[in-house]
This record gives sequence, C-alpha cells and structure tokens, in this order.
Amino acid sequence: MFFEIAGGLLGLILLVIWVLTIVDIVRRHLGAAKTAAWILIIIILPFVGALLYWIMRKPTADEVQRQVDNERAMRDSAHNRPFDSTSIAP
Repeated sequence: MFFEIAGGLLGLILLVIWVLTIVDIVRRHLGAAKTAAWILIIIILPFVGALLYWIMRKPTADEVQRQVDNERAMRDSAHNRPFDSTSIAP
C-alpha cells in the first residue's frame, strides 16, 4: 500500500516536471531542431533529460533583467526601512 502511494506520488511529480519542462522548451522558441531534440531527450530519459535541460538552460534577457530589477527593489526597500524594525521608539 505504501509503495503504491509513493510510486503514484513519484509518477505525479515526474509528470509535473515533464509538463513544466516541455512548456518551457516550447515557450523559449529555440528553433524546430533544438525543440524537437530536447523533447525527444525528455521523452527517452524522463527525469535525467529534464534535469539536463534545467541545468543547461540559459536565462533569457528578460529573466536576467527581471532578476536585476527585483534585486534593486529589495536593496531600495532595505535602504528606506529604518534599521530598528521593532517599532519601539526611544
């Protein structure tokens, strides 16, 4: 009973990883040959193929810019916040 549930859960997790990976590949418009090759690798080597894709994936310029903007917003927020955030005034 435990192994059936664990196997089903593992299968569900693998299915989610597959779907997320394939959606990311299609959205990135890598070109027909690269897209087909990555999808084939993911189908043949389900977990290993997806893992390889996410390791080798380079961020897009938009993702890099979004990360830079988020870090800048966090620095600005921290700079504008008082050092003592306990709200206890002397």
